[in-house]
Amino acid sequence: MTYFFEVYGDLPQAGPGNNIITARAYKMIPNLPPEPKILDIGCGPGRQTLELARLSEGKIIALDNHQPFLDKIKHPNVETLNQDMNKMTFPKDSFDLIWSEGALYSMGFENALKKCLGFLKKDGYIAASELVWLTDGPSKDAQAFATEYAGIKNIPVNLELFRQNGYQVAGHFTLPIEAWLVDYYGPLQKKIIELRPKYRDNETATQVLNMAQQEIDDFKKCSNEVGYEFFVAQKS
Repeated sequence: MTYFFEVYGDLPQAGPGNNIITARAYKMIPNLPPEPKILDIGCGPGRQTLELARLSEGKIIALDNHQPFLDKIKHPNVETLNQDMNKMTFPKDSFDLIWSEGALYSMGFENALKKCLGFLKKDGYIAASELVWLTDGPSKDAQAFATEYAGIKNIPVNLELFRQNGYQVAGHFTLPIEAWLVDYYGPLQKKIIELRPKYRDNETATQVLNMAQQEIDDFKKCSNEVGYEFFVAQKS
């Protein structure tokens, strides 16, 4: 894990996305209070957390179980919380908005929707991105890329999950490929190149670097078949 965090820990964000995408999803949410209470689950180094603080002027709890990520988040309206998302223990009806960019899969997406529903206030919102199939017949390359996402589904099935679990979908959109190749894999590729000479004779570290490179290469083969869908839905 030491080498894993050396590769990924200094990246500006923990997955595909950018401030334009965060703002687009936020603007799909009507009628939030002037200073909403927001929970950002799996916040990583907090790129979207800080953008939410700017957009909302609300009070945000940034939750992650990797303290070095949380240490990077500095904002007067943001409280950090080191906690496993699977063990969240907030009171019922705590939040006007629950946010999560690419992290809820760790809980199982449907399980996460069920758990978050109880934390939301009446008529509160959830905004979350989730890896989805963009085709009904994913190739072997796409299936290989999504190996770690055992529960991956297409967009219509995910929309139905929201409806079955107490939400009304307000909107959704697919993240553009630039959010992957430029905003996430761009810095990751630079990090791989930077660390190659340092760990030339370290087999374990080299394996981590090779895995990171393989992820980038595999996505490029199937970028039209798999991607992140950003869903915004209201507690109904």
